[in-house]
Amino acid sequence: MNTPPLIEIEELNKQITVCDSFLDEILVADLDGETDENRNETMEDFVPIRLNALVIVLVLKGTSKIEIDYIPYTLGANSFVTIMPTHIIQPVYVSPDFKGRMIVASKSFLQDCFPEWRDPSMVHYMQIKKNPCSLFEQDETKHLDQYILQLRNKIKLRTHFFQKQVVQNSFMAFFLEVADISVGKEDFIAPSALSRKEELFEHFLQLLFKNCKEQHSVTFYAEALCITPQYLSLVLKEISGKSANKWIDDALIVEAKIMLKTPKVTVQQVADMLYFSDQSTFGKFFKKHMGISPAQYRKSR
Repeated sequence: MNTPPLIEIEELNKQITVCDSFLDEILVADLDGETDENRNETMEDFVPIRLNALVIVLVLKGTSKIEIDYIPYTLGANSFVTIMPTHIIQPVYVSPDFKGRMIVASKSFLQDCFPEWRDPSMVHYMQIKKNPCSLFEQDETKHLDQYILQLRNKIKLRTHFFQKQVVQNSFMAFFLEVADISVGKEDFIAPSALSRKEELFEHFLQLLFKNCKEQHSVTFYAEALCITPQYLSLVLKEISGKSANKWIDDALIVEAKIMLKTPKVTVQQVADMLYFSDQSTFGKFFKKHMGISPAQYRKSR
């Protein structure tokens, strides 16, 4: 076992009470912060997940804080979030008045809808993992919400002989509306140029996402970026407020929490997948950052 477990739509569908789904290929769900009002407002109360699907969230009301691939984002009304398959979602906080809609589409469903990505604007839109969060106008949010509700209604057409095609067409119509709104945004047409330090930060995050399980030292990332470890830490601290070691440790903790959520994966296997020398070393690392052992964390979930 070399990669962390992926959650499929079928499993997610069982966990969400207010949703409608079609053949475990696409689902539409309501998001309501009132269900979480008795939670402590800390990251430890939420479990990070890696979905084998595209996730789209439209915020209608309230606020939320999430991390996508270790990067924090604050969401408010009219926020639009797109998370590509296999990337990490870490909820941090959801306000009691939070309201939103979520679409989750499997990779096979997406391939059926868009077998060829020849349109340059659509390719551009799909490559949004560098900027997964957008802010729309209120009327744009209402417009997209209507399309989501239309998609939901098509999913409910259980007796329609061509339901799959109807659902696909409804999703594609929604997707094209989002693309149309996005193309009109200034940051879509002419994204601002990054400074040298911002470029280093972005490249570091890309390296971290790909290599954090195997590579735990600052030296590895600095050498890959052709800079010294000291300069890398200085840049990261200046840009993000976190040192290179802190970024690496936080990424490892997120990966560990995802793996520990899977009952069939032993603590020893988690230690091996994260390239710790032994289970004891991993246990000490996890307890240092989480305050409890990996086994205790698993029982608490």
